[in-house]
Amino acid sequence: MSFRCPNRISLTLALVIGLFGLMEAASGQGSLAKIKSNGELVIATDPTYPPFEYMEKEKMIGFDVDIGNEIGKDLGLKVRWVGLEWAGVLGSLESGKCDLAMAGVTITEERKKHGYVFSRPYMLSGQEIVRRKGDNRINGPKDLIDKIVSVQQETTGQFAVQKLGVPKDRLLRFDQVQDGLMNVRNGKSDATVGDLPTIKAILQNGYPELEMVGEPFVKESLGIVAWKNNTDLMGLINRSLALMMVDGRYAAAYKKWFKDPLTPGIVAELEARKAQGSPIAEIPLENFAKVAAAPSVGGSAFTFRWDLVREAYPQLLKGALLTIELTLLALLIGIPSGLFFALMRISSVKVLKAIATVYVEIVRGTPLLMQIYVIYFVLPAVGLELSAMLSGVLALSLNAAAYISEIFRAGIESIDSGQMEAARSLGMTYGQAMQNVILPQTVRRVLPPMTNEAVALLKDSSLVSVVALAELMRVGKEIATNGGSPTTVYLTVAVFYLAMTLPLTWLVRRLEEQWQPISRPRNGARQLKKVKA
Repeated sequence: MSFRCPNRISLTLALVIGLFGLMEAASGQGSLAKIKSNGELVIATDPTYPPFEYMEKEKMIGFDVDIGNEIGKDLGLKVRWVGLEWAGVLGSLESGKCDLAMAGVTITEERKKHGYVFSRPYMLSGQEIVRRKGDNRINGPKDLIDKIVSVQQETTGQFAVQKLGVPKDRLLRFDQVQDGLMNVRNGKSDATVGDLPTIKAILQNGYPELEMVGEPFVKESLGIVAWKNNTDLMGLINRSLALMMVDGRYAAAYKKWFKDPLTPGIVAELEARKAQGSPIAEIPLENFAKVAAAPSVGGSAFTFRWDLVREAYPQLLKGALLTIELTLLALLIGIPSGLFFALMRISSVKVLKAIATVYVEIVRGTPLLMQIYVIYFVLPAVGLELSAMLSGVLALSLNAAAYISEIFRAGIESIDSGQMEAARSLGMTYGQAMQNVILPQTVRRVLPPMTNEAVALLKDSSLVSVVALAELMRVGKEIATNGGSPTTVYLTVAVFYLAMTLPLTWLVRRLEEQWQPISRPRNGARQLKKVKA
């Protein structure tokens, strides 16, 4: 193995760090003047978080959605909601892709230090513990210290558990609250911690094996988020929230989604929070929405629900079609690009070989998820604005091209060098020999690994959900959020993936049979009979 790689890696890191540094230039992209000129308020959210925001029949609904739409009306702006994975919600503000974030975001001093601007508190929340029913080992936060605890990563739930002193090796971090609940239900975790309103809403729709433990052990305020230098915009949002408190729109939305009336105590506490400017102060428990025992939907969450499959089928099919579209576009770009880079790597021209080598090593040495983030969130800072679809296709294509180039290179180098020499001795140029002699044999040899790459690419397309593309896996997560039976949804999603990959592998086997007929036993038997005859 060469030891020249560190210089190459250092150069790569320098380029990436430089790109991130340029993101400061994008901090003013969500300015009030620009928003008004566009006539549109773009709000980022993670629609897997009931009752704040979730998908129902391809429509985003929830408490945050109602409040955000009312803010748009007060500001005279059209509201456009962008559904992202939680990991990309706050990043969309920094990159200027979105103007606001509403996703049950807790106001913290740490987030303020990193450049995020918060509205006045518009919701009281808290961290709730969930355990398996009858597990009397866990009755409060102190009981979590020596237990295995699941949390949603990079949330205040995770931070609250860490403050309790739970060791890192006992803290399991997941992308979604639902994943933590499933882990507890399956007996792999002792408890999970999450926001009270969301935990309550999810338990109402499923997980009859689980129950909440007491009252919230950490109290929090939720706020609407913008990127720094957007204080003018936040001033208008605060005024809109104040108007909603007075004219009854806030109370109506609260009762609709939390099934409890908005008591004067909650309003008074929100106003006190605004006045004292300390969003992390203790909140009297009586000012929280009362936590009633979540009514169970009945049966076990392991039950396969055909009614949910029938209801979800159109949405999953739509997500599957987008997955196929992403994969085909990436292959159409990635295969010729991969062949191009493979030819560069075996070229005798040192400059071309170096360029191809650096490209392949950078792409193969960094995660696809990071590449998607850089293309979608970082490139706008240098003036290159790409849509979610174009960003997803570009990231998948560039990633696939690097791996495909290595497949082609290995296939070309596996051809006996004497064939190139023989072709050249017949008067062919290097290009003619490669086109007519080497590449046709290479294609046959690389077909199996190329199929593996296509299948892997199809599955990797699920990562583009971080840039708001509703491919199959993302749609499945959204349906599982409110369907009450994630087992049913994820098994159905698995069937969809099998339905997409099995025909591809079957097609490749057929091509192998046609291109290599002599290797088949029955053809060999026929030839043997002819010889004997």
